[in-house]
Formats: sequence, structure tokens, C-alpha cells
Amino acid sequence: MECAIAGGAFFGALVGRFFTVLVLIPAAAFAIALVLVMRKVAGHTCFDTFLGIGLLITSLELGYVTGLLSADICAVAQGFRGFLARCRRRASAHPIDLG
Repeated sequence: MECAIAGGAFFGALVGRFFTVLVLIPAAAFAIALVLVMRKVAGHTCFDTFLGIGLLITSLELGYVTGLLSADICAVAQGFRGFLARCRRRASAHPIDLG
């Protein structure tokens, strides 16, 4: 189950990076189906099944938020790189003569 939770977080981060929040509905449905199939094969109790569904959907949503934040961090980093490039061009265009 730990592997499925980590995979759900990774998949949520990918989804959060490229898609809107509405994609979480089919992703959560897929996660529920995945847990139900895994539990049917392994033969766990109902409590374990509901706990697994909750954990997998939570990891999916946390991964989604992480993906959203990573997109913002990349945009800020690109803006900062552009700012530094403009500052360097201005500094090299007007050298200070000390002599």
C-alpha cells in the first residue's frame, strides 16, 4: 500500500503541473477502483479498504498541490533569471571608469 500512496502522490504532482482541478475527479475514481481491486485480491476488512481509499486520495490531492506549487516556483525562477540578465546587461553597458 505504501507504494500505491507514493505513486498517487507522484501522479498527483504530474497532474497538478499540467491540468486543472477537474482532473482529480476521474483520478480519484481510478484510485478507488485500484484500491477495491487490490483489496478484493488480498481479502482485507472494510476498515482497511476505507482507510486505503482515504490515504490514496489524500496523497493524490497533496501531490496535486505540490504540482501546482512547482509550476509557480518555475515561473518565479524564470522571472528572476530574466531580471538578473537585464541587470547584467545594464552593468556591462555602462562600465565605471576608475582611472
